[in-house]
Formats: sequence, C-alpha cells, structure tokens
Amino acid sequence: LIMLGFILCVGGYFIYCALTVKMALSGIIATVLSTYTFLRCALKNPGIVKASDDNEGLESESTESGGQAQTTLNTRRRNLRGRHCRHCDLIQPLGSSHCEFCQVCVAGYDHHCPWMGKCIGKKNLCSFYTFIFTALSSLAYIFMSTLLATPDTMSNARIPVSDMTTPAPATGEPLLESQPNQKILP
Repeated sequence: LIMLGFILCVGGYFIYCALTVKMALSGIIATVLSTYTFLRCALKNPGIVKASDDNEGLESESTESGGQAQTTLNTRRRNLRGRHCRHCDLIQPLGSSHCEFCQVCVAGYDHHCPWMGKCIGKKNLCSFYTFIFTALSSLAYIFMSTLLATPDTMSNARIPVSDMTTPAPATGEPLLESQPNQKILP
C-alpha cells in the first residue's frame, strides 16, 4: 500500500501542478499506467508451490512397501523432481525456493519485494519487470517535464507569483489583483 500511495501522490501532485493541458493528460496517463502495472504484479500469484498428488503418492508408496529398495527408489524420484522443503514439508520443483517472509515455497523464486509486500516468482516476474519499466519511465517523464519547464511556461501558470500581489498605495500591505480595493486580512 505504501508504493501505491507513493505512485498516486506523485502522479496527483504532478497533475495538479501541470502547466499545460498536455502535461496534465500525460501525467494522468503515466499515473494510470504505473498504477495498473503495479496492481497487476501485486495481485498476481507469484507461483506458490502447493502439495500435489504426486508428492502424496510418493509418501504413501514408501510407507506401504516398507522395503529399503522401494524407499531408495522414491528418494531418487524426489531428487529428480526437486528437494524437500523442511518448512513447508513438500517437494519443491527445480528452481523453487522457500520465502522466509511469506512462509511459502515459490516456483522460480527471484526475491521478496518489500514494496509489493510479496514474492516475485515465475508467474509474476514479467509483470514485475513491466512495472519497473513503466514506473521508471513515468518518473523520468515527470522529472524531465519539470526540468524543461522554461520561465515562459512558468509565467502561464494558474496563479503567477509575480502578479499575485501589488503593494497598496498608502499602507504598503499587499492587495489581491482581482480585488484591488480590498485589503487582505491576516
């Protein structure tokens, strides 16, 4: 939720302070795309490994047979399919790993993302990279738009700073330009 709030706050502030309609529309598009790609990644299953029928079948075969040869064969089958997770008590497919934060095994585990609040794995890795690309592109656009705002475009702002107040002839207190004969109350 922290990352989503950050995306919406930065995008909203940029849109609010936009100097032109084109900048505001571009800011809306950048914010919507960043929000969409974030939610797409955050709500997608990273590839959590669940106990399957194959794992249960291997356990029952070794307990029913009672023979040493059968147990050795089942151990070899397990090693070909992956290793045993002592936390989840299941056989992990190759490339899987146990996440200490989420307490689950994830297929194609990449890392646990604290900003998403979840694991990044086989099923949401592409969505994660799409979000990273979109968010960095949006941030670069907002940064460059702010840097390239020239003094000419700054003078077209909603409330120009230089035209906001004019000194009163007798008192020296500032007056609003739209209401030249009324004083500003403290």
